[in-house]
Amino acid sequence: MLKIYTHSVFSRHDTGVGHPERAERLGAAVEGVARAGLTDSIVRDPEPHPDTERIIHKVHSPQYERDLEETVRAGSRYFHSLDNPISSATYTAARTAVSTSLTAAEQMLRTKRTFVIARPPGHHAERLSAMGFCFFNTIACVAEWLREQPGIDRLFIYDFDVHHGNGTQHLFEQRDDVYYASIHRYPFYPGTGADDEIGLGPGRGFTKNLPVSAGEGDAAFLGATEDEIVRLIDDYRPNAILLSSGFDAHRRDPLGGMKVTEQAYGEITRRIVECAGRWSEGRVFSLLEGGYDLEGLAGSVAEHVNALSA
Repeated sequence: MLKIYTHSVFSRHDTGVGHPERAERLGAAVEGVARAGLTDSIVRDPEPHPDTERIIHKVHSPQYERDLEETVRAGSRYFHSLDNPISSATYTAARTAVSTSLTAAEQMLRTKRTFVIARPPGHHAERLSAMGFCFFNTIACVAEWLREQPGIDRLFIYDFDVHHGNGTQHLFEQRDDVYYASIHRYPFYPGTGADDEIGLGPGRGFTKNLPVSAGEGDAAFLGATEDEIVRLIDDYRPNAILLSSGFDAHRRDPLGGMKVTEQAYGEITRRIVECAGRWSEGRVFSLLEGGYDLEGLAGSVAEHVNALSA
């Protein structure tokens, strides 16, 4: 059974007029869930997860968290870069994204599949720096928490956002217990994600980048999933699969410059669900990352959750 989590505080993170990462994205994603006929699966405003602060401090330094909180409290307009506008609710929203995702991950261990509609996104956030609209690396926090759970020895993260998840890669690239794989436009922001980035030290061979050129569409994204990602998952045999689900390679998206359709996102998700059935007892955790055209986001989420709920 699919459970979908979101929280009202996410809409209070104000990025300013005209910013693509805006509160209306939440409504578009929820509209996608409604189109899929799964509104009854939504869990709103869950209680804070008790491990939130401890897990944030496994991924980011305590000083980094304090710096974000104090910068927000001081009324500053940006944190670390112009890519990261902040408001009075930014710290709370970012922290709640982690908390809500940990609750969803705990649910996944019981009911197999969960999807989190959260903002701000997270996969660009490095241990000590915010970038690319991201403050805390939420998917990394989920991975760290899951690795502590009995029977969860290996995790596979598949990031299909149009932008490479530099933060997630860097946080796990020296480890072999979390496999990070990404398909993304390249060269493109943030400049990382070349195919020769395969991990470091004991993590060498447990990072896979699948760069694609501007203007590519369904064939590239679905083909890479079928030809590369499925094989990697079958070889790695993870105990759970985590998705950094960015929908900004959609053909309508103003930032992506790609031509992926919502139907392709559904097919990609179905391939992952099939892999999870073979190796992960069906366990798939999905987290919203990018996706900045509201209609494109709604249609893509509808296809995504339909496939997750199958």
